[in-house]
Amino acid sequence: MPFFTRPSHSSCSTPSRLRRLAPAFFHGGLGLCLLLLAGCIGPPKAPTVREPFWPWQGLTQKLIAAHVDEAAAAWDLLKDPDASAQEKRRAEAVYESALARLLKDWNRSQLPREWESGSYFEAKERRYLVNLQPAPGNPEEVSPLMLDRIRLADEVRLAPDCPPVIEDGLGVPVVGQLVHSEKLAAQHPMMPLNGAYLTLTAVLEFDPPGEAGKARTCHLRLFNPLRKPQADIAGRTRTLAANYTAPKELAMNNRFLKDFSLLGLLFPDKVLDDSEIYRLEMYDPKRIPVVFVHGLKSDPHIWYNTINAIYADPELRAHYQPWYFLYPTGMAVPATSWRLRTSLEQARARLDPEGDDPGMNHMVLVSHSMGGLLSRMQTIDSGDAIWNAYFNCEAEKLTVSNGTLARLQDTLRFKKQPYIKRLIFITVPHRGSGMADKGIVQRLTGLIRLPADSMVLAKEIMTGNIDTLTPQMRDWGMFGFLSIGTLSPRHPYLKALNSQPIPVPHHSIIGQLGKGPLEKSSDGVVPYTSAHLDTGTEVVVPYHHGCVEKPEVIAEVTRRLKQHLRESGIAR
Repeated sequence: MPFFTRPSHSSCSTPSRLRRLAPAFFHGGLGLCLLLLAGCIGPPKAPTVREPFWPWQGLTQKLIAAHVDEAAAAWDLLKDPDASAQEKRRAEAVYESALARLLKDWNRSQLPREWESGSYFEAKERRYLVNLQPAPGNPEEVSPLMLDRIRLADEVRLAPDCPPVIEDGLGVPVVGQLVHSEKLAAQHPMMPLNGAYLTLTAVLEFDPPGEAGKARTCHLRLFNPLRKPQADIAGRTRTLAANYTAPKELAMNNRFLKDFSLLGLLFPDKVLDDSEIYRLEMYDPKRIPVVFVHGLKSDPHIWYNTINAIYADPELRAHYQPWYFLYPTGMAVPATSWRLRTSLEQARARLDPEGDDPGMNHMVLVSHSMGGLLSRMQTIDSGDAIWNAYFNCEAEKLTVSNGTLARLQDTLRFKKQPYIKRLIFITVPHRGSGMADKGIVQRLTGLIRLPADSMVLAKEIMTGNIDTLTPQMRDWGMFGFLSIGTLSPRHPYLKALNSQPIPVPHHSIIGQLGKGPLEKSSDGVVPYTSAHLDTGTEVVVPYHHGCVEKPEVIAEVTRRLKQHLRESGIAR
């Protein structure tokens, strides 16, 4: 399986260095420096897996043989009907310890995708053949031959504020890592750019001992506890051990995703090709996708605690599969909304081409801040309202290229996605935020470098079609085509958007700082009057705008997800 490495870029700058410099960008001289650095800034580099360096292959063979032998003795005791419960508990602990050491030593000497089924190990006078199961493609199990690395879940360092979600049972919880590559992404649509980190449980099953002198056969299996929480092992049905947090820690709480934040705001073109919906586990047609959409100058890592809370609840874990939308936040909301719409349509075409998967037809979007505007636009038929907020004529009267005209039509006129059945908003500026009109914020927009095609579109409109723009849009100039501009309460598109009722159940979580009247309050960025909707439910929390990871917010999200199960008839 090929490794994934992005084209190398000059080391003169990195997104993390940009983050440290960000406060200084508002001062003219460094703004120019930023533009000069733009040419040598590229998307964050995805993690790779190094070939293991362990020269003592003979020693590794002996270690693995000893581990297999120890696991075999414990396995036989687990199956012994005369063994006491206490003896079986001790045997299970020995078995899992031996299996963990086997995986660690084998992984240390050789990448799993290079292991061989039928590998031969000899311990003392006993010999073993280890088969790798199953064949690729089984959704309930994963073959080690699919993986670039196997990590013991209990060796993954977790964030201190995120309690681990661990299920007791038989087996060894592991994380199966697949490095991203174009080839693999084509085989597994929506594979994260930083690779896949699968929730797996390792079990080593032994056949009965054969004739004296012959090797005893055993089978290394990596179960997917999300699809198969129980398995028939050692003659009876056993609950599988699982660690649901370790894979999410590696997938989301790392610098890779965080580096998209400032880069996506200031240089949208650098990450535009990566704008897509990504999934965290293998697709399950029965589970409901819950798509998380971040806000301005943000990225999907903010949803780590919320996703962990979904896995912590057995009911939610059984019925939902979390996805996230990664997008550059420097572009105008209608443009990024079109990208979300396109990505949703592609996801259905790739994963559910027949359109009959029960989970896919009950999709939920959970969004923060500006992401809520993107999400809201997925559930409405625009009609002419948003087009008329920009233009005072029909499309055919515009003097623009065919490509620009098609893009305007796609962006400003659209149909709802009928399979999206619920929205959860977190501090969303439905009527804009006055912060967008502040001078320092508008100075920031001068540093945003739109993609070339967006610049061409804006130039064609502003130079050859100025009379076709509505009077409100004429006053905006280029600022009206940036994300921050479309967050201003004065932008005409917001009025058009709010004229369209939201046709699906929706829930608002609104931040409030201070103890004054609610109607005059704010979360520090979005006033209550902007986040409030006259429809749907509403919960007010005493936090700042970026309150996504607060316990009360997460509790409200999980509560509404449970409500969705009940009202959809999926759970009682």
